[in-house]
Amino acid sequence: MHINTHALLTVSPHLSLRIHSIDFLPELSVGGAKKPSYDQMSSNSSTNGSSHNNGGDCKTSIELADGSSDVYNVYYTTNNKQHKIVTTVTNNSEVVTDWINKEVYTKFRNKLNNLVVGLDIEWKRARDSSTRNIVSVLQLCFSTRCLIFQIGCCDEIPQSLVDFLGNNKFIFVGAGVDGDAHKLLADHEVLVARTEELGSLAAFKLTKTWKEYRECKYYQSGLKALAKEVLNWELPKDRRTQMSDWGGAYLTEYQIEYACLDAFVSFKLAIDLMARVSPVHTSDKEKRPFWKDFNKKDKEAEDAKPEEANQVSDKTKGSKTNNGTKSSKRV
Repeated sequence: MHINTHALLTVSPHLSLRIHSIDFLPELSVGGAKKPSYDQMSSNSSTNGSSHNNGGDCKTSIELADGSSDVYNVYYTTNNKQHKIVTTVTNNSEVVTDWINKEVYTKFRNKLNNLVVGLDIEWKRARDSSTRNIVSVLQLCFSTRCLIFQIGCCDEIPQSLVDFLGNNKFIFVGAGVDGDAHKLLADHEVLVARTEELGSLAAFKLTKTWKEYRECKYYQSGLKALAKEVLNWELPKDRRTQMSDWGGAYLTEYQIEYACLDAFVSFKLAIDLMARVSPVHTSDKEKRPFWKDFNKKDKEAEDAKPEEANQVSDKTKGSKTNNGTKSSKRV
């Protein structure tokens, strides 16, 4: 019997204080590793589910899936629409491999090219800059399926996950996803081959001129702000949960909800933005007044020296086609 007296304090938007204590957690053997049972993690039993009103037009709830010890149904209601995300929580490499094979390669075997996957990571934030903690949790989500992999305390990182993240057919999206990919590589030597920053994508899709594109606010926007701006969704972002210890052998319901929703909303944002038509500053730009204004000096120089300009243009075309590099195109 394992005894743990950890307590999680959460302050609701209405200033009521709730304490979820965790005591006497029986351990289950999973894949050769010791793993506490999730259904005894809080005073709100996961078997019966718990519901949280996060203020505004947003509610979340969580419950264990029938007959499972590591699969949860996370419910997220915003704008009067409920989303059910089936979420697998594990530190076992075999479960990760099964999830990838079943949820990705089997169900989407004919739609793998440019498959969009929401990606996020969690780790215990240090209170001082001299301490550096490694990535504890990796979240992946597409459609209504989410994987929460406790990569910091796993038995091993499966090759199936390495291959999945390293496949440049897949687009891994998130707010700050480039930084997440860098930290995964630095902490666990796992490469994410292809990423798309949601802030940059929003700037590209939601602006009408090059000036707006260069100067817009979306580059610095976090996931919560982007969800509100693009989808008009309220995304709960509890500071205590964000700063909690993600490196333990178990996760609380609050942590599971938090991790799941970050990856799910990242996925939904990307799908919404990618489905939008290309902005005006990416097509017929020579006909647009703002393009002429921005390139007036270059146009005058080209008219003054047509032969020289054509030579420069030919050289530029040659360098673009012969340097052996791939161009990065927006979706």
